[in-house]
Amino acid sequence: MSSEDGPVPVPFRLVQTPPREVPDDAVLDAVRAGWAPGAVSASYLPVGFGSHHWEVREDDGTRWFATLDELRGDAATSWLDAAFSVAHAAAARGVVAVHAPVPAADGRLVHRVRRAWVVTVQHWLEGAAGRFSDRLADEEAEEVVELLAGLHAVPAAETRARRDDGSVAGRGMLEALLACVHDPGAWQDGPLAPAVRELLAKYADVVAGALAGHDAVAGASSLLVVTHGEPHPGNLVRTRDGLRLVDWDTALLAPPERDLWLVAARTGVDVVARYEELTGRPVDRSRMRHLERRWALADVADFVPGLAGATEETDDTAWQLRALEGSLVELEGLVPPA
Repeated sequence: MSSEDGPVPVPFRLVQTPPREVPDDAVLDAVRAGWAPGAVSASYLPVGFGSHHWEVREDDGTRWFATLDELRGDAATSWLDAAFSVAHAAAARGVVAVHAPVPAADGRLVHRVRRAWVVTVQHWLEGAAGRFSDRLADEEAEEVVELLAGLHAVPAAETRARRDDGSVAGRGMLEALLACVHDPGAWQDGPLAPAVRELLAKYADVVAGALAGHDAVAGASSLLVVTHGEPHPGNLVRTRDGLRLVDWDTALLAPPERDLWLVAARTGVDVVARYEELTGRPVDRSRMRHLERRWALADVADFVPGLAGATEETDDTAWQLRALEGSLVELEGLVPPA
């Protein structure tokens, strides 16, 4: 946790296999207890990143989407509840494109399953999700900007949203590994550590420049709104009733640019002009570039220590290693030459 207000990062991990600690029956029992007493089955879905997902069915055919996150301690659980409160408040305000978690019978959005895991539940959403790198058609981009304008209008006081503190989660560990990148003896002896160290050494100046550039940016924006944090095509589901925005674990109180840069990067539509037209709020394009760089830097800060400390090679770690290299290449393009 980066600060009392800042985000508790959900690791950016491919999740092709269910966690060993939580079998299907434990998820089914949790959904029965909190949401659907008639649930009869829980089937693991190898989709998404970071969080684990199940399809839960009731005996009458009703389907639910259950999400499991590894979060230790009450502070982390409280943070996730605060994030999901943004979606819940937006849906209550009539922002129809928001697909929000469903409160359990006791009114809570987040329930603990065993010691280190928490579960949230949503109504099953019929549709086709995009991929992170997809381009948005012009009409889709317009729809997303309108969605964000509605979301950003939700009063923060109606949510429990935490403030984005502007930090890079995992920075301390990344800097420690960067400082000893040329000393193999200082690294763990995991199977992936040599490859990770080699990559980090190759891009050491890029990472150091990105960290320095991050620190050089002026103070926080005076304009804060409730934001989703990741409104990219991978979190947009195309349904017969239009786009729906899912995955609200990154929601925070932040400048509107936190959402807008991700949309602008995937369309030829002038996202800034359209947003300013809809809301009357000015948009800082330089802040959008800063937040794009922070995104890539945060991915590197997550991947490097996780992969360096991995104890075995799996399909997931193979994907993560490729993603780390992609993030470093992306970061190189976002850091001005020294």
